[in-house]
Amino acid sequence: SSLTQAISTLRKMLKDSTKSPEFVKTVPKRGYQLICSVERINPLLSDSTNNVNDAASEALDQEELENEISTDAVQTSSSEIGRDVAHNAGTSTKMAASQKNWLIKGLFLLAALLPLCVVLLTNPSESKFRLLENVNGVEVLTPLNHPPLQAWMPSIRQCVNKYAETHTGDSAPVK
Repeated sequence: SSLTQAISTLRKMLKDSTKSPEFVKTVPKRGYQLICSVERINPLLSDSTNNVNDAASEALDQEELENEISTDAVQTSSSEIGRDVAHNAGTSTKMAASQKNWLIKGLFLLAALLPLCVVLLTNPSESKFRLLENVNGVEVLTPLNHPPLQAWMPSIRQCVNKYAETHTGDSAPVK
């Protein structure tokens, strides 16, 4: 991203368009390429024309070499950065998916263990009963906090008697 930012800044300074570039061309999946001609300016010029011609040809050869090296370096660094970014993005995506996966598993485990802990670790309070009536030797009990059942007593007696008639022996009612 810093390379992209530097190229963007360079394009702004040179007033170079990305749609029709004159100086820096973007090569997809490779990097950037310098497409303009470059001239080297030497402050020390010699008097002889031979030296000037030799220097000019030497400068052009060196310029082409530098141009190729810089283009290759930009392309290499760009592709390396792209690989690093893709690798880091893949790693962070895998880490996020892994963390999300563990979170989901942890929540399911908690959802399964919470009711189990409540059932195993808490003791229900024992209800206290009071004797409502004794019907033919069978105690009829009701919880202390239950509302009065005096209006239901004839139906309760009939039900207990019918049950005692049909169930004899080991299955006879006790309480």
